[in-house]
Amino acid sequence: MGNREDLLAGAKRCLFDKGFARTTARDIATASGVSLAAIGYHFGTKEALLTAALQQAIEDWGAGLAETLSGATDLASAWTLVLESFADSGPLWAVQLELVSRLGRDPDLRATFAGTNRQARAGLVDLFRALHPDLDPADADRLGALYQALLIGSAATYLADPDSAPAAEDLLAAMRLVSR
Repeated sequence: MGNREDLLAGAKRCLFDKGFARTTARDIATASGVSLAAIGYHFGTKEALLTAALQQAIEDWGAGLAETLSGATDLASAWTLVLESFADSGPLWAVQLELVSRLGRDPDLRATFAGTNRQARAGLVDLFRALHPDLDPADADRLGALYQALLIGSAATYLADPDSAPAAEDLLAAMRLVSR
């Protein structure tokens, strides 16, 4: 790997170990085995590097989930796989929820999250595309928003208390209750 890739890998480790706010540039340099100056050279700022590392981690999680979901035959089995992914990706969700709390005070972070948010909706619909093959664009966006809300809420619940996190069957039963 080159310095840029080493920095991204080190930044991901730091994000998962310390979170966004507590990670220093020195932490990243140490974890990546690269000089502090390399952060500025490749990314401009520590925050830009951490944001790039987080985006890469989210993409990695999505790619892994897409592979896992390829065998899902119905919505219940698909959501079971999504919820089970929290056990291995808890630190990723902890960092994202940490950053959500900063969105109101950081316009640059908000702009980054807004773009990522739209991509996430589309990505979630794509993950479940086999279960919803005939969606028009407006319905796909609506469904993506619902899946995103379920995903983020379920991740927050899992992080706070894994034993009380809803199972896929609970989510689907609740959606049926709402749709009545």
